[in-house]
Amino acid sequence: MHEKTQSEIARLEIERKLVFGEIDVSVLYSENKLSQMLGLGRTPVREALQKLEQEHLLKIHPRKGVEFLAITPKQQIQLLEVRKQIEPICLKFAIMRGTVQQKKQMLRLGEAIVESTERNDEEGLLHCLQDIHSLIADATGNPYFHHTMEQVQSLSRRFWFANKEKSDNMKGSLLHRSIMQAVAYGNEEEALHYSRKLLEHLTEAAYRSIP
Repeated sequence: MHEKTQSEIARLEIERKLVFGEIDVSVLYSENKLSQMLGLGRTPVREALQKLEQEHLLKIHPRKGVEFLAITPKQQIQLLEVRKQIEPICLKFAIMRGTVQQKKQMLRLGEAIVESTERNDEEGLLHCLQDIHSLIADATGNPYFHHTMEQVQSLSRRFWFANKEKSDNMKGSLLHRSIMQAVAYGNEEEALHYSRKLLEHLTEAAYRSIP
């Protein structure tokens, strides 16, 4: 994977804090407060906030603060509709263009996500998902895939963590490992098969969460 910029680190850390309830969505946060919470400068935090606003994770109210938005089952289902169209194409290009180093990293992440689940390490699970999504987008060799997938996957991850059942952890992790292995070994048919199974699983979980 490419080396993360300070802005990317800020974006991922904001997502982590949202997932694990360290940010109160009922409160407006100032840029200064978020910088202090993240231990990062205002410039990368501002850049991260602008990007997350484009991804509909938050709303910036000038001179008032940052409002973090909730995500509904309807939004998750809509996000998954987009993912079902784009992710198979990303996987095809990742198989075609991914470097040896990237494919070795895919195999490592496939094992790491299952190990995190076995340890009940929720933060480790989130980091693995973030890295897997980023690595596949990087391996396509097309920055526009990276930009598009970031917009849907960060929101989708947040919904999944907020609504998943414990049994979902292992099922999702095993499917991610199978996808990573299939891409790393150049097996497009298997990669697309396990990707469909994963997205079906996420869609079922989204419908299950509707009151």
